[in-house]
Amino acid sequence: MAVAAALASPLHDPRRLSTYVGEFLSRVRGMPFSGVSTEPLKLEGVAAVIFVATGGTEHLVLETARRSNLRYVLLVYHDSENSLPAVLEVVPELRKHARVDAVRLDAASEAAEHVLRASKAFEAISGSRLLVLGDPSPWLVYSSGAEERVRARLGLEVEYLGLGALLDEYRRVSGDPTRVGELEDIAQRADPEELLHTFRLHTSIGKLVRERSARAVSLRCFDLVESLGRTGCLALSKLLDAGVVAGCEADVPSTVTMLVLKELSGSPPWVANVVSVSGEDLELAHCTIATSLTRDFALTTHFESGRPAAVAGRVEEGVAVTVAKYDPKRDLIRAARGTVLEGSPRHAARCRTQVRLRVPEGYTRRLLEDPMGAHMVVSFADVLGPLGVFAKIAGVGAELYA
Repeated sequence: MAVAAALASPLHDPRRLSTYVGEFLSRVRGMPFSGVSTEPLKLEGVAAVIFVATGGTEHLVLETARRSNLRYVLLVYHDSENSLPAVLEVVPELRKHARVDAVRLDAASEAAEHVLRASKAFEAISGSRLLVLGDPSPWLVYSSGAEERVRARLGLEVEYLGLGALLDEYRRVSGDPTRVGELEDIAQRADPEELLHTFRLHTSIGKLVRERSARAVSLRCFDLVESLGRTGCLALSKLLDAGVVAGCEADVPSTVTMLVLKELSGSPPWVANVVSVSGEDLELAHCTIATSLTRDFALTTHFESGRPAAVAGRVEEGVAVTVAKYDPKRDLIRAARGTVLEGSPRHAARCRTQVRLRVPEGYTRRLLEDPMGAHMVVSFADVLGPLGVFAKIAGVGAELYA
């Protein structure tokens, strides 16, 4: 988690200093405060918001960053007491030790909130585990082989487990699917056989996630069509509703992106194929959206296989979104702020949930000129600001389009 601190020279008037610090504290509410110091501090956390209250503090800022091993520092300045000159002097040197931004005191509230959310997300992910059930789907020729980069940048372990282990659990599951709360909204929509299948798959994946203390899971789902005659789409949808980050096709980069957006927003993400790009219009489609993200949904056949069941969700129009992808091979997060223009299925020859977004044209141009794979991830929330800070804490690049 991020921590706040204020650094000052002992030469300045304590009454004026108290006024400045009081305003700073009003803008970093919810963040632990380590106090006002005229000496270097050792702060706990991956990021810090440091108020440069006076001039003559450059060495204090540098030594605090060194002692604290900070990944990211937000410096806050004001227009008196030589605060800004101190920031301008220290930033070039401080960038040898951490990622750095600077913001004026009267604009610090939003920036500090972004730091707080991003640091919480990074610390939640670091040291956790992504469980991958089966190998990446064979058509993911670019979006595979990135496990070491994920571990190095995010501290996230990637564990592979064969689909046989899942199928063994699946065959052992028994019980009444109507008693599982997460399945309540599909109980009257799915036929008994589909409801039982979803219950068994939902339960068995959840058990493996718990046993391995995983924070996210991704499934080589197309193999289930061959082995069970039904898809995993509905079970993944309901796992997302239950708070489990559940990705498709054993796609590690996309599932990691889902995990990041979930930790930043607190709501389920949606992974989808890019199916059309034109100017500022971006169309996405996939079959596993969390039903809680929809205003209504139908259960229909899976697009590629024609087997049951896929989620054809209807998404509220006018909603702000963030569409993003983390590419471990390039150490890059690319993301854009957008708005839902259309959220109802229109095309029979696409995956069943279909959403058209309005995003900056520069973003869609980059998608075509410099692709990062077929899948993108959508958060139905505006988290572009904290996502940019998250990238800096993780030490990866960011291309952000607002």
